[in-house]
Amino acid sequence: MKILLASTSRLALPTLELLTKNKHQILGILTKPEKLAGRGLESKAQELVSEIEGLFPIFTVSSQEELVETLRQKQPDLVIAISFGMLVKKKSLTLPKHGWINLHFSLLPKFRGAAPVQHAILAGADLSGVTVFALDEGMDTGPVYTKKELSIAGMSSGLALATMAELGSAAVLEAVEHISKGIEPIPQTGEPSLAPKISNEELRISFDSKAEQIERQIRAFAPKPGAWCTFRGNRVKFFAAEIAQNASGENGEVLNTSPLVVGVRDGALLVSSLQEAGKRVMNSDEWARGARLKIGEKFE
Repeated sequence: MKILLASTSRLALPTLELLTKNKHQILGILTKPEKLAGRGLESKAQELVSEIEGLFPIFTVSSQEELVETLRQKQPDLVIAISFGMLVKKKSLTLPKHGWINLHFSLLPKFRGAAPVQHAILAGADLSGVTVFALDEGMDTGPVYTKKELSIAGMSSGLALATMAELGSAAVLEAVEHISKGIEPIPQTGEPSLAPKISNEELRISFDSKAEQIERQIRAFAPKPGAWCTFRGNRVKFFAAEIAQNASGENGEVLNTSPLVVGVRDGALLVSSLQEAGKRVMNSDEWARGARLKIGEKFE
């Protein structure tokens, strides 16, 4: 099958590799121009391009007109979208012989939208997975070709996404085989939920929250963009933490420095990895020594 892969993310690499091994003809990679700023929820387009430059043709499109023109020129049988980040309108959807399919990082219809893994972790979901569906004009509403489940208990969003990218490659290959055999996708069933883009306000840690909620928040936004608070006027991102046993204090209060234990609404958190603005990521013990952290100081 002649395939175009549409993506702005390194998450597409496992699928690209598996399709190539299975001797599908990859016509090239559809991507978007590099953005100069963003919240870091997905890898930048240039990170994907740097991995495949010279191996596959790259078609950068910045408008619906450019997308339509590229599709007309290349005449793919199928387009596979993985974290493409562009609204695809009806005209583009109908040009490929078999339309478009999309690899989504949730068990649809749960967590439709731009940040499914982050929202799943925030919601306390232990089970998630990937869905390959026929792309339509709705928000992740098309009928489903394949699904695969994954336990995400205790995972950060970075680890979950990397694991889902590998799992999703097999789901995509299976969907392509279904399409080749004329097997029709099945409409989505179940109660839908939404996973919109993450706002900066959602990244800020409130130590007035429960320990379980903050621990999820830290995992949901690690390694990018990072849940943050302030200390001595500087922004500090927390990347790994667990609920501390038998510890409590005022909200944000440093209860111990090695390991770093911080008081929250209903107990305390043991923080193991963090990054102060302008510095590298480090374990909390190392940071506490360098900062000459004192018991009783406060994160805000």
